[in-house]
Amino acid sequence: MLKNKFFYGWVIVFAAICLVFLDGLLLYSFGVLLPSIQAKFEMSKAAVNSIFAIRCIVFAFSMILFGKLIDKHRPEKVIFLGGLITAIGLFFTAYSDTKLTLFLNYGVLTGLGDGAFYIPAVAIVQRWFNKRRDFAVGLVTAGVPISGLMINPLSAWILSVSTLETTLMSLAGITLICLLPAFLMKQDPGEMGLTPYGGPFPKSDDDESNNWETKEATKTSAFVILYVLLFLGMLSFLIVVTLQFDYAISNNLNLLASSIAPASIAAGSFCGRLVTGYLADSINRNKILFSVFLGQGLSVLILLNGNSLLHYSLFGFFFGFSYGGWIPIFPSLLKDFFGKKHVGQIFGVFGTGFSISAIIGPPLAGYLVDEFNTYNYGFYVCIVACIIAAMMALLIKKPIKG
Repeated sequence: MLKNKFFYGWVIVFAAICLVFLDGLLLYSFGVLLPSIQAKFEMSKAAVNSIFAIRCIVFAFSMILFGKLIDKHRPEKVIFLGGLITAIGLFFTAYSDTKLTLFLNYGVLTGLGDGAFYIPAVAIVQRWFNKRRDFAVGLVTAGVPISGLMINPLSAWILSVSTLETTLMSLAGITLICLLPAFLMKQDPGEMGLTPYGGPFPKSDDDESNNWETKEATKTSAFVILYVLLFLGMLSFLIVVTLQFDYAISNNLNLLASSIAPASIAAGSFCGRLVTGYLADSINRNKILFSVFLGQGLSVLILLNGNSLLHYSLFGFFFGFSYGGWIPIFPSLLKDFFGKKHVGQIFGVFGTGFSISAIIGPPLAGYLVDEFNTYNYGFYVCIVACIIAAMMALLIKKPIKG
C-alpha cells in the first residue's frame, strides 16, 4: 500500500457508516413513533413494545443468516436485498390498518431486512484493517448515533406537521437512499489487489488452529461472558431508548423538547465510540469495558433526579458516551479470540444477544409502567444490569483452542 495513494478501505468505512445508519434509523425512530402507534391502534405500552420485541426476534435469525451469507457471497448484493426488504416493511407499515398487519409489516419485514446492515458492515470493515481496526469499527458503528442525531428530531418534526403514515413513508425513502453505498462494498482488499491497512494480517490468522468454528467459539467461557455483557448493556440501552421519550412527555415537555435526551444519547454515543476505539490499542480492553458499563448505569441517576432540559442533555450525553464506548470493543475481541475466517457467522450469533435483550427489556419496562404507573422501576433495572456487566467485564480472558 503506497503512502501517497488513497486507501480504498476508507471508502468501505464510508459505505459501512451509511448502512449502519439504517440500523440506527430503525432503532431510534421507534421511541418517537411509539406514542402515535399506541394511539392509532389503541394498544397498551407493553403491547406496542412487544412489536419491537417481535422485530428483534426476527432480527436475531436475520443476523445469523446475513452473517453467513456475507462470508460466502458478494456483500453488495446481500446487503441490497436486506435493505430493500426493510424499505418495503416500513412502507407497508404506513398502510397497516390492523394489529396483525402492523406486527407482520413492522415486526417481521423490517426485522428480517435489518440483519443486512450492522453485522455485514462491521465484518467487512475488519477485513480491511490490520492496524487501527478498533478505530475503524468505531467510525462505522458511529452510524447508529449519527442516525439518532438526525432521525429523532426529523421523525418528531414530521409527526408534528403531518401524520404517522407520512413519517413511516419518509423513513422508507431515507432507507432506499442510504442503501445505495452498498454497491461500494468489496469483500476484502485482495479483491482489488490491495493489502489491509497497516500491512498484511499475521500468517497465524490463516492458520486453521487460530480460526474457530462457530460452534466451537460459542462454547467458550469468553464468548459466553461477552454475550452476557452485550445482553445486559443492550437491555439497559433499549429500556431507556423506548421509555425516555414518553417519560419526558409525561413530565410535561413538548414533542420536540422531548427528543433532546435521545439526541444527546446519540451525540454521546458518537463520541464514546471514537474515543474508546482510539484508546483500545493502548489500554486494556477489560478496563475500558468496566469503566463504560459502570458509567452507563450511574448516568441513569441524573435522569431520575431532575426534569430540566439540562438534566436530560447531561444524562443523554453521559449515558450515550458510556454505551457507545463498549460497542467497538466487542467486534475486535471476537476477531482476536476466534480468527477472521468465520467472523461473519460468529458475530451474527453474538449479535442475537441484542435481540434477546429487546425481547425482554422494552416489554418488561412497558409492563412496569402500565402496572405501577411509574417509569422509575424500568430505570432501576438499567442501573442494576450495567453494574453487573461492569463486574463481569473484568473476567474476560482469551480462550485457548484445545
